[in-house]
Amino acid sequence: MKAGLLSLVLLSFLLATPARANEVEKQQLLRKLKQQITQLYVMQNSIPKIIDGLSQFENSQAFKQAKDVSALLPVLNETLAEFDKHLSVSKSESQSGKHSRTAKPYESWFTKLERKNFGFNHVEILPGNVGILAFWGFSNVTEQSKQKVQALMTLLDGVDSLIIDLRENGGGDAAMVQLISSYFLDKPTHLNSFYSRDTGKTSEYWTVPIEGEKHATLPIYILTSNATFSAAEEFTYNFKHLQRATIIGEKTKGGANPWRFVNLTDTLRVAMPVSMAINPVTETNWEGVGVKPHHNISADSALSYAHQMALQELAKTKSNVHELHDINSALSDVQAVLK
Repeated sequence: MKAGLLSLVLLSFLLATPARANEVEKQQLLRKLKQQITQLYVMQNSIPKIIDGLSQFENSQAFKQAKDVSALLPVLNETLAEFDKHLSVSKSESQSGKHSRTAKPYESWFTKLERKNFGFNHVEILPGNVGILAFWGFSNVTEQSKQKVQALMTLLDGVDSLIIDLRENGGGDAAMVQLISSYFLDKPTHLNSFYSRDTGKTSEYWTVPIEGEKHATLPIYILTSNATFSAAEEFTYNFKHLQRATIIGEKTKGGANPWRFVNLTDTLRVAMPVSMAINPVTETNWEGVGVKPHHNISADSALSYAHQMALQELAKTKSNVHELHDINSALSDVQAVLK
């Protein structure tokens, strides 16, 4: 009888030990995350609110019901995204797929961009001589990516208006924002600044010298969606407040602060915003609020709407009968689509 009771107690202990270990691991993760946010997070005025939010999360049912750290990460990141959409916890690169023979090896955002035409996926001359340039990320600036940008700009040299489609653009390198912006501004222009908590210094980003022709007076329309993010938001925000483009589409996602990975444990890391964008015109940024378009249109309709607007504006400036015929014909077609 005593032996049977002892066996039950031992079995209960053995079953409880992994559950207890998982609970301790979850608590340790939150404690380390709070420490790193306190030490490194760039928006220091927001730190008390984030720490309080994490403390509330630790007492929530979602935290208690997560059986281990892996199950905890999705709900933890939902909580973090309420404060900063760049702030998220993930498994470190060496652990991603460590236990799966079929898992794909990790590929960084910038490696993927370089492999896939530096993110540029659509260039076209629409009816009425309106150009469109679409890309899904801002790649690192290299000799190869600079040549790609120059080639695309050369292809678009003769257009009368340009639509830049950032509806699916997830961001990337601020240096590429500099480079592309420099094709559309005729004099040295202060685009943006970044304050770094690591160094306590603020770095200014200005336009840079380019190869090829500038398009400083070309009418520009930028398309956005609620997925437009990070560096794509910077490009949009800069051009909006420089009054250099008309923004059409949906309010953007709202991530203004550059980040880097910080290790929390041997297997987990946090994407930590350590710098803060400061626009020279507004002296603030789009963090948490996104970039509001001039014309709030569903992302699906934004291209047709922008094409219509471009054609309407061009019709006011053209006197050549053949150009006007092309514009009016294209306008009739696009208006039929929008009805």
